[in-house]
Amino acid sequence: MAQSDQDNSSSSRWWEFYAVRYGMGTVVGGVVFFFLCNTNPALKPMLFGAEAGKIDGPLLTLLAGYGLAYCYIASAPILVFHAGRFLLDVGQSKKTSIWRVLLIFLPPLVGTAAFFFSRTSTGPMLYFLSSVFAFAAFVLWPQYLTIFLTLFRTKELLQFYEKLAGKRGTAEGGLVDSYKHLREHGNSFSIVVLEIVLAIILFAAGNFDVTIGATVAATKDTHVLLYVGIILLWILPAALVWLVGTLFEREFSSA
Repeated sequence: MAQSDQDNSSSSRWWEFYAVRYGMGTVVGGVVFFFLCNTNPALKPMLFGAEAGKIDGPLLTLLAGYGLAYCYIASAPILVFHAGRFLLDVGQSKKTSIWRVLLIFLPPLVGTAAFFFSRTSTGPMLYFLSSVFAFAAFVLWPQYLTIFLTLFRTKELLQFYEKLAGKRGTAEGGLVDSYKHLREHGNSFSIVVLEIVLAIILFAAGNFDVTIGATVAATKDTHVLLYVGIILLWILPAALVWLVGTLFEREFSSA
């Protein structure tokens, strides 16, 4: 089959990729969102009685909408890593690979260690808080690093896409569809992992007064501000992908 025919076939089946990518994530996202709302009095009103088991058609639809929105927000890091995938140079030297691994993993490890040894709490709570910090660090740091490098290497980004477009144009035998399907199924499971990680972070934030042993309960406004701050930190690199696309377009127009 000619590649143009494959492209047309893939374009006509675009919904398959989105169904695979967000289908499972929407269901899991609905469950996670229900759990987060049910464990925080500040968010319970958003369930409109669903926490008491009063789930009818409209409430089920609402939960599905919540699940899809949560799924999309949680998947933000995947967009960033997709935009910066050209940075994965398979032909790099061993020394460069080692430095790259250190750059990705060392700062989160150092940050987690500093957090662990600076806490006054002990026992299971210390390990829980340190785990939450590690989850956040290992998701956020690679995102910000990737988006920073991508913004300043748009010429390489253009070269990558030009080479990729040429390869796709001459590929035969459904090769492109093969790796696309592999990636989409990987995306689906990655989204579920990110949903769980984000849920752990939000759960800790929503119950931080309990986790740190505060004598005064946090107010509703405090919880809301914490949630907003965490979500902004989570999605900011993905929002900057718009700037990557704009710079990419400018490089393309001047090439």
